[in-house]
Amino acid sequence: MPDARTPGKWPYRAAKPSRGRRVIKTREPEQHGVQRREKPVPRPFMTPMQARLIVLAAMLSAIVAGGWWAYHSPWLTVRTVTVNGTVTLTPEQVRAAAALDGHSTFALDVDGARTRIAALPKVRSVSVTKQSWNAVLIDIEERVAWGSWQINGINVPIDIDGTVLDGAPAPDGAPVIVEIEPQRVINTGDRLDPGAVQLAARLLRESKTAFGRTVLSLVYKQNSGLTAVLSGSDTSDQALWVTFGDSRDYDYKIAALYVLIEQAAQSDLALHVVDLRFGDRLTFQ
Repeated sequence: MPDARTPGKWPYRAAKPSRGRRVIKTREPEQHGVQRREKPVPRPFMTPMQARLIVLAAMLSAIVAGGWWAYHSPWLTVRTVTVNGTVTLTPEQVRAAAALDGHSTFALDVDGARTRIAALPKVRSVSVTKQSWNAVLIDIEERVAWGSWQINGINVPIDIDGTVLDGAPAPDGAPVIVEIEPQRVINTGDRLDPGAVQLAARLLRESKTAFGRTVLSLVYKQNSGLTAVLSGSDTSDQALWVTFGDSRDYDYKIAALYVLIEQAAQSDLALHVVDLRFGDRLTFQ
């Protein structure tokens, strides 16, 4: 019987394993001894979404700051305002009314400036034009005295639109419209009958050519409009009072008056008063 070996007892131990054991550390070994306790320092934590939002906010802030700077930048605000056409007004008065100096060119209130300048009593027309980045050009036409409007024996200067002016009277030899039986008081800046004034101006220019007579005087009445006193003809020194009313149908009225004067001359009829206010229903004496 062969020798029997008892495993596990010396010298008959089991053979060494052919493969070594693997040791896996599941955690750090615990520290031993006395340790100092400290509060843990909080670590900053930010999600990718929060980071994107912060970047976006920074970009928006930069855009807003840049826009504000550009809006108030010296290169984009009005620095030069040029005024042309002033006679009695000063450029400073016009610039003060425009109120454009130092304003941003991004939101330049050109219409508002035009309205404010036009409100000046001596301004008849105005144009406001933006030039380059920071310059504005203002062209104005001032009201000038065309003639006088006489009321209650006092001559007040008026322009071609019938606006009552202040300051110096109309020049010598300028036309005078005499209002009879006035029922009002006029003040500087009031606008009288502009149609009557423009009619008077046209009659003064064209009456000699139209029917060979000149305008001796101009009379106005509120309920009947303008009446022109014309000089006599070649055959008669008798003045002719012609009531035109206003400037409507001017060409027709001139043609009708010319025909009437010619027919009266052929019939040896003296004309003294003619009323042209009612179209083809003209009356005469």
